[in-house]
Amino acid sequence: MKNKPLILGHRGYRKKYPENTMLAFKKAYKYGADGIECDIQKTRDRLYVVTHEDRLYRIAGHKGHVGGLTYKFLKKLDLGRGECIPLFKDFLDSLPRDKFINIELKDETMKPDDSPVILSMLKERGLKENILMSSFFHPFLPVFKKAGYRIGLLFEEEDFNNGIGKPLISVLKYRPWSVNLPINRFTGDNLNFKMSVFLKIAKLLRMKIIYWTVNTEKQYNEVAHYAHTVITDNVELMVKLQKSRLNEQGVR
Repeated sequence: MKNKPLILGHRGYRKKYPENTMLAFKKAYKYGADGIECDIQKTRDRLYVVTHEDRLYRIAGHKGHVGGLTYKFLKKLDLGRGECIPLFKDFLDSLPRDKFINIELKDETMKPDDSPVILSMLKERGLKENILMSSFFHPFLPVFKKAGYRIGLLFEEEDFNNGIGKPLISVLKYRPWSVNLPINRFTGDNLNFKMSVFLKIAKLLRMKIIYWTVNTEKQYNEVAHYAHTVITDNVELMVKLQKSRLNEQGVR
């Protein structure tokens, strides 16, 4: 993929379409995203589904939890525009092979022993080259790295509240393909000496820098010259900025 930084639709094209739905993913591709980011949870009947959080109220107005309900019930919930929570296996079957896919594993409903199951689902479909497995719960990831998949360590803003020591320990322990960082911690006045040192170490270790969630032109311009990927709610704006930057560089 020649476009850099890559543009990934955050939970699909979240700004305009119901997040983590097949519609949101299709629209992200349609409007020029290089790929998408999505989230995986597990239902009460041990099926894997594409949705961000265990609680359902924000996306569906229901007071229940993904982990406490069967998929038979969950698929009846309307997320908007007639869209429902997709099964992970159906999501995998729909993936275009020329897009970059960041799959985030969520520890609200999943445990490390789910990772080999997810890995087998990927292998069955021959999905590997453009797949990145990530999580805030880093013990999910070694099984994928051992199998030759890219892994990304996700970090919250709060992970850097007490400096860069703990994040660096994780980086050195897991040696990921990428570090997936909160944009607000690494731009503007927050890009202090310690944050700069963290970035330099990651680059020295040849790790890719991925930022979430990049939604403004200012944020994009601050990181576009070195980020591998930006994850965004606003696909069309980021694609426009990407094309403008590539034109300036004479990239066709």
